[in-house]
Amino acid sequence: MANFHSYLYNVVDVYDCYGSFTWTKPSDIDEDKPILVHVWGAGGSGSDAYNGGSSSQAASGGGGGGLAVKLIDVSSLGSTETVTVGDTANAAAQAGTSSFGAHCSASGGNGGRNSTTNQGISAYQVGGMGVGGDVNRRGGTGGTGYYASTSNCGGGGGGSAPAPYGHHNGYQGGDASSYGGGGGAGIGGRGNNGVYVGGEGGSSMGISAESQSRSSYYACSPGASGLFGAGASASVRRLLYTTYGGTTARNGEPAQGTMILTPNAIHLGGGAGSSGCTGAISSGYATGQCNSAGPGAGGGGVGSMSTNTFMNPGNGGWLGGGGGGSSYAGAGFGGNAGGGGGNGYYSTQSTEPQNGGEGLIIIQYARKFD
Repeated sequence: MANFHSYLYNVVDVYDCYGSFTWTKPSDIDEDKPILVHVWGAGGSGSDAYNGGSSSQAASGGGGGGLAVKLIDVSSLGSTETVTVGDTANAAAQAGTSSFGAHCSASGGNGGRNSTTNQGISAYQVGGMGVGGDVNRRGGTGGTGYYASTSNCGGGGGGSAPAPYGHHNGYQGGDASSYGGGGGAGIGGRGNNGVYVGGEGGSSMGISAESQSRSSYYACSPGASGLFGAGASASVRRLLYTTYGGTTARNGEPAQGTMILTPNAIHLGGGAGSSGCTGAISSGYATGQCNSAGPGAGGGGVGSMSTNTFMNPGNGGWLGGGGGGSSYAGAGFGGNAGGGGGNGYYSTQSTEPQNGGEGLIIIQYARKFD
């Protein structure tokens, strides 16, 4: 692998909204130091079994965008370079490609219902791939959905984009199972599988996500911690009808942690989103909220005890996948370059969301100052 830490830089440019932009080479750029470019494709969108056809495949999460990392000699640069940040697309399509001039590019992830060839691999919800970089990595695959009926179903979690500097390919979103959506993947670990409750999101840099043992099918679990902060804590189930006899209602604390983004370091260390679950209990209706994730981590998935959920999964942080939803829930959005979560049946948004994350490009270089 190329040594991307050989040079000392003093400028960082970030492009995190889709579109075409012009990067102008500064007149005082240090010609002795190549620029360092990270290019991530957009994340694929998750699918919805109502809109895409009632099947497990139609409830799958989207793949993460690919990554190309490249050191480019200043002498090889034009006076301007076109910077293209890929856009998300619907679940039946491949998300947009990002590129830095003609030097390197990265394809977007396939949507949950898309199986077209993506840089050499033909498969549903596969991640995108970097092209032309010193290091090229593939985004994580979206989690597989589950569909048995309109009330017993779940969406797969979105796949993550690869970690900065190309240390690892992206991770897979959590798979759905009975009544539960999978958690979105993080750059440090896959999303956990859902079953009755949603799966927890995957971690960011530093700590791998591990499946956690629940005390019952319906107990929510906390998200994994990241390098710079704790994962979201688990909710205590909250009853919406006092006739059931009361409860110790408490929502879990949101994910903690942040990122370091400087001319010489890209570290995403946020905590992951917790799982969630909702459903009827006797004369009450209980919810355990899930959470969105910090930078680099995956959002939590949503599950159902018995009937419709009506509760949105958590969103992914930068590069992280969105959580999967159960019946009549929404679908978690991927962070930049992260895949969107799938939804088991009929999103509260009424139409299939385009919920993959837009692409991302980071350029690090040095300028001479008198």
